[in-house]
Amino acid sequence: MIYEIRSYQVASENVPEFERRFGSGFVDRAAFSPLTGFWHTTDQPQSEVIHVWPYQDQAERTKQRASAAQHPNWPPATGEFVDRMMVELVIPFDFVEEPLPAAIGPVFEVRYDYFKVSDLRAAGEAWSNWIRKRSQHDSLVLAGRLEFGQTNGVVQIWACGGGEVPPRSLGSAGAAASPADCPAPLSTSVKRLAPARFSPLQ
Repeated sequence: MIYEIRSYQVASENVPEFERRFGSGFVDRAAFSPLTGFWHTTDQPQSEVIHVWPYQDQAERTKQRASAAQHPNWPPATGEFVDRMMVELVIPFDFVEEPLPAAIGPVFEVRYDYFKVSDLRAAGEAWSNWIRKRSQHDSLVLAGRLEFGQTNGVVQIWACGGGEVPPRSLGSAGAAASPADCPAPLSTSVKRLAPARFSPLQ
């Protein structure tokens, strides 16, 4: 299984209309492949909309995206709102289960940690162990290594029930929470997210 993360930078005032148009087209897009989740950031100067799609492999991704593009209602007419677009592929850690539609939010958080290439293997192992333990207590959506895009990183998405992640023995979801045996990252990015009304994860 692989996951595609698509991130679009959109002016905050245009996010509601972006989501409305996307949601209208998604009714037809869903016939080709499922959507894991769709969110917009709530704590960034310039808003982003972030959506995640699961595929068996890159061949299926290519096939399903090409098929969907033949539909008259897809892609949605949202291009005028997008100032920047980024596409990443994630190889999930082996313990990560495919997320199913559920009400596990209402607040979500995505975190990226980027490492020197020489530290990436050790960082992946440390984060894998840490995330596996934390997922016994908190709701994990996705975690794994970046395979396409800026590939020297680890990404994780968590659901924060009740709007906040309570402190755990393993730490909270904030930027300071990290495994003790992990190499120091070059940079860390943490973003709070809210789901669109049509997102399978709420």
